[in-house]
Amino acid sequence: MQQKPKPFMSRVYRYGKWLIGAWLVAFIVIAFYLYYHSIPPSETELSGATNTEAAQVQKILTQDFALKLGGTAAIVLPAQEDTQGLASFLSRALPELQKIEPVNTTRVHDLQLLKISFKPEYSLSHLHQKTADIRRLLKQWRPTTKALVTGSTAFQYDTRIESAKDSRRSESLALLVSLGVLILTFGALSTAVLPLVMGASALVFFHGLMAYTGSSLSPVSRILTSLVGIALNIDYALFVVSRFREERRAEASLFTAWSTTLYQTGKTVLFSGLIMLVSLSALLIPNVSLSRHLMLHLMLVILLTLGHALMILPLCLVYGDRYWHWPAFLSRWIDQKTEISRRFWHLFSAHVVNHALPYFCFSLLCILALIWPLQDFKIWSPVNAIAPRQAESSRAYTALKADGWGGELLPIIVVYRHANVMSDEALSVLHGIHKRLVDSPDVYRVQSLVGNEPLAVYKTLYTGLQALGFFGAPESLRQLVIPESPRQTLLYVFPRNTEDPAVHARIMQQLAQEQSQLQTGTLLRGGVVARVNDFTRELYQELPLMLMIIIGGVFVLLGWHFKSVVLPIKAALINFVPILGSFGVLVLVFQYGWGQNLLHTAVNGAITNTVPLILFCLVFGLSMDYEVLMLGRMHEYYLEHRQVKPAIIEGLAQSGGLITSAVLILLGVFLPGCFSTSSQTQEICLGIVAAMAIDATLVRLFLVPSFMTLMGRWNWWPQHRSK
Repeated sequence: MQQKPKPFMSRVYRYGKWLIGAWLVAFIVIAFYLYYHSIPPSETELSGATNTEAAQVQKILTQDFALKLGGTAAIVLPAQEDTQGLASFLSRALPELQKIEPVNTTRVHDLQLLKISFKPEYSLSHLHQKTADIRRLLKQWRPTTKALVTGSTAFQYDTRIESAKDSRRSESLALLVSLGVLILTFGALSTAVLPLVMGASALVFFHGLMAYTGSSLSPVSRILTSLVGIALNIDYALFVVSRFREERRAEASLFTAWSTTLYQTGKTVLFSGLIMLVSLSALLIPNVSLSRHLMLHLMLVILLTLGHALMILPLCLVYGDRYWHWPAFLSRWIDQKTEISRRFWHLFSAHVVNHALPYFCFSLLCILALIWPLQDFKIWSPVNAIAPRQAESSRAYTALKADGWGGELLPIIVVYRHANVMSDEALSVLHGIHKRLVDSPDVYRVQSLVGNEPLAVYKTLYTGLQALGFFGAPESLRQLVIPESPRQTLLYVFPRNTEDPAVHARIMQQLAQEQSQLQTGTLLRGGVVARVNDFTRELYQELPLMLMIIIGGVFVLLGWHFKSVVLPIKAALINFVPILGSFGVLVLVFQYGWGQNLLHTAVNGAITNTVPLILFCLVFGLSMDYEVLMLGRMHEYYLEHRQVKPAIIEGLAQSGGLITSAVLILLGVFLPGCFSTSSQTQEICLGIVAAMAIDATLVRLFLVPSFMTLMGRWNWWPQHRSK
C-alpha cells in the first residue's frame, strides 16, 4: 500500500547523497580517533545497593583498612615448597603487592596457600592483569613448580581471557553463517554485506562516543552492546532491504520504493526500537550501578541502530540500486528459489490458519511443558564459577576444596563496632561469638582478635599491648583492628563450602542471631559473597514493578501503532513466552542435568544471577522485532481489505521467511557458546538458542497465527467493523 510522500521525506531524498557522504566522513574520522584513543577500563568494585550491611562493610574495608573487596589473589602450591623464598621473590618483582603471606592452620594439608593483598591505589582492572605477571614470575622462580594462581582477581582475569577466545570463535562462525543466510535471503552477495556494514558502523559510532566522553565499559557491557548492536542491525536491515526489494520487484520507482519502505517497514522498525527502549528503561529501577550503566549503553546502541536503519540504509539502497544485484547469475538463481519459498510460506500459512484450533492447542501444550520446570527455578550468586572450568584459577580452587581448605578464598567478613574493641567487655562478646561460630558445622575456621584459648589470655594480652602503646604488636594485628583507634575490628568467617548457597545463608542467619542478642556494640555482615547477594537481591526485588512498566509500555506503543487494544495485550504477554521457555530449558540442563554428557555442563542446582537479566535484554527486544514485523504486515493487509484470515496468511507468509533467516543467523552466533567451558557463557548462549528456537517455531509459526485466527475481527477492536 503506497503512501503519498511527506514534504520532509522529499527533502531527505533530495539531499540523500550529502547525508551518505557525511556519514562516511564521520565513520572514517571516528575510526581513526578510536585507533589512537582507547576506551578506559571499567573500575567496578563489587556492585549492589548502597544502603545494606555488606555495602557498609565494603566502605569500612576501603576507607579504614585499605583493603579492596574482590582485589586479592592466592597461590596454591605443594606443601614442601619454600613459601618464604617465593614470597620474597614476588615482593621484589611486583611493586603492586602490599602483602604476601602463607595461611597457617592446625590441620595437615597436602597443599599450602599463599594469600596476596595488593595496594589499594591500583584499580581492579590493573590488578586483574597482574595474574599473568604472577604466573610468569612463578615459572621464572622455579620452572618445574606446580604452583597455581587463583582468587578473585584470577577468576576475573581467566573469565575475560576465555570469553575473548569464545567470542573470537563465535564471531568467525557467525560471519560465515550470517553471510550465507543473507545471500540466500537477498539473492545477492553485495546486498548481504549491507547489514554487516550497518552493524559495524553503529558500533564504531558507539565506541567513538564512549572514548570521546571518557566513559568506561564493563566486560559485560562490551559483550552485550556488540551482540545487541549486531543482532538488531541484522534484523532491521532484513526488514528494510526485503521490503525495498519487494517494492522494486513490483516495478515501483526508486523514490516510491524508498518512501513506501520508510512509511511501512520504517514504522515497524521505529516501534520495535521504541518498545525495546521502554523495556530497558524499566531495568534502570534497581539501585545497581553496573546494571544501570549496562542499560544506558544498550539504549544508546539502539538509538544508533535506529538511525542507521531509518536513515543511512534506505538511502544506500536507493543510490546503490544498480549494484545490489551482484553477481547477476547468483541473483537470478536465488530469485527462482525465492519464488518457490514464497509459495511454500503461503501454503504453510493457509494450512495453519485453516486448522487454527489444533495448532493453538498443540503450541500451548508444548509451551506449558517447557515452562513447567520453572517451579524449581533457582538463582544463585557464584563468584568462582564465573571462570571456565579448565582455567587455572578454577583448577586451583577445586584442588583447595579437595584438600580440605574450605572457603579460605571467599570469607564472610564481619565488622564488630564498640567504643573500644580491646576492652574486657568487647573481648568477652568477641570470644563468645568466635566460639559459637567455630562450633558451627558450616564453618571451616574463624580469624579474629580472639581464638580458642581462655578469655583471660586475650584480656591480659590486649591490656598489656594498650599499656605499651602497642609497642611490639605483631603486624598481623593490623589486619583485624586499627590500634591507634580501636573502635572496630574484623572477623573473618571461612565457610566449609562456598559453592553451596545454603551454607552461606545459614552462617549469615547465625550472625544475624548474634547481632540481635548483642548487649553492647554492633555487628555488620559483609564480604564478597554477601556483596554479590546484594546485587542479586536489588536486581530482582522490584521485578513486579518492572514487569508492569514493560507491559504497560508495550501496550501504549503498540496500541498507538495498531489502533487496537487486543493486539498490544497479546503481543506483550506472548513476548514473554520464549523467555520463560528458555528459563525452563536452563532448569532442565543446569538443575536437572539433561544433556550433561553432550554439552559437558556443570549441574549447579541453580541459574547464575545475571543470566535472566542478560537473556531478557537480548530475547525480549529480538522477539518484539519479529512480533511487530508480523503484526505490521497483517495490519497493513487488514486495513486495506478488512479480511481477517487473508490478512493473517499474508502477514505470516511475508514475514515467516525473514524471521527464519534472522533466527538462523542468531543460532550461528550463539550455538558455539553452548559448548563453552564457562558455565555462565553456556547458560547465556543455551538460553538464547532455546528462546530463538521457541520463538521462531512454536510462537511465530503456530501460536500467534492460530490465536489471531480464533480471535477473528476482535484482534482489531475497537476498529473491527467490516469495510
